[in-house]
Amino acid sequence: MKKILLLLMISQLCFSQVFETVPILENGPRDKRINMVILGDGFTAGQQADFVADASNLVDYLFNKSPFNQYKNYFNVYAVKVISAESGVKHPGTATDVTEPVFAVSNPNNFLGTTFDVGVHRCVYSNTTNVVSSVLASNVPDFDIAFVLGNSPEYGGCGGTYAFVSNHPSASEIVVHELGHSFGKLADEYWFSGTGESPNKTKNNNAATNKWKNWIGINNVGIFPYTESPTWFRPHQNCEMRFLDREFCSVCKQQLVERVHTLQNPIDSFTPTNSSAINLTGPITFSVNEILPVPNTLANTWSVNGTAISETSNVATLSPSDFINGVNTVLFTVVDKNTLLKVDNHENLHVSTISWSVTKTLAVVDINASQRNFQVYPNPAKSQIFIKDETKNLKNITVEIYDASGRNLKSPRVQNLSANEVSVNVEGLLPQSYIIKVYENKTLILTQKIIKE
Repeated sequence: MKKILLLLMISQLCFSQVFETVPILENGPRDKRINMVILGDGFTAGQQADFVADASNLVDYLFNKSPFNQYKNYFNVYAVKVISAESGVKHPGTATDVTEPVFAVSNPNNFLGTTFDVGVHRCVYSNTTNVVSSVLASNVPDFDIAFVLGNSPEYGGCGGTYAFVSNHPSASEIVVHELGHSFGKLADEYWFSGTGESPNKTKNNNAATNKWKNWIGINNVGIFPYTESPTWFRPHQNCEMRFLDREFCSVCKQQLVERVHTLQNPIDSFTPTNSSAINLTGPITFSVNEILPVPNTLANTWSVNGTAISETSNVATLSPSDFINGVNTVLFTVVDKNTLLKVDNHENLHVSTISWSVTKTLAVVDINASQRNFQVYPNPAKSQIFIKDETKNLKNITVEIYDASGRNLKSPRVQNLSANEVSVNVEGLLPQSYIIKVYENKTLILTQKIIKE
């Protein structure tokens, strides 16, 4: 899912500049990957080779860290050679949490305004992040996440709209931690921040309803109070979000994987694409090129006209006899069943499909394909479920509900909530599992298991 840049970025274009962009990691086309961008600041024209080498080392380290290593194939990484007039990161010496100057006061003319002493001495950030936005808009406008590497050997870093890090020997670990903030939306666990609820911070210490309840008692996850504010709680005592040179705890890994799923679905490409007049003289092979986690945790299912077939790979070969005369539907569905995830009914939240409409007339078949990304929630459901397409509008939706024996129970009432979301009334169903089949303009687009409470 790619972004539309903020109007603020567009308005800054006239103040920006195009720099050389170097690919560090390219796994696929930009519109099918999470695009990470590293901007250098305080690197002069003669120091750009050093910047690219340092950025490459950071990337190598990051993608050896879980869960980034499992989802490395989902990312592209680019280094933008931002040229500064002078070398270094600003240090005004104005921080009050230390006795300044900790090191020499300086004010180099760097391009992005990267500076120490943003609130506290070690916080490296910029008071002109609009310039960062402008550089990104002019150089890699389809970025998903960006961070700035400042050319200073002193220790520092901060997260925010963008992550910033100095070129200290601990830079690799600082980047991992700060991306926990800016990419994962995770809170610090080493001290209490005044920000509100986060995936790894809560005021709810009830083990039955806590947001990481499914992890409690596993991998040392619990409900631990912050010393500074004991009415707030964190999930772990030894997580990357608390100490450097650690691993992310299970709760934080889960959130990072969820962020990957939010930004990029696992379907890279598929065949056949939309075409016409394919001669039905032999079998037709349907194939989906997937972006694989390492190890592969994707689970595939196939169906023809709503009936599941035994194939579980990314390729299904169908013979002419598998199709009836008229309109047929071949449906491919993929979900990620990574054990790093214990989100309730996760496989209903990120469901990607390819639907081929196959029209058979005598010895000729026309094929039209459509890719969709669905959310089906809540599951279990009490009175209604919601079906949302993350990428396309939903039109003329009808739903059928089947029990475990395959009996068609009812065609429930479907209500349009927005252009891409509908609700389905499941009141009156007994508390058990069902299969729903979702049709758009009478073409099957989704088959999903639901649980009625």
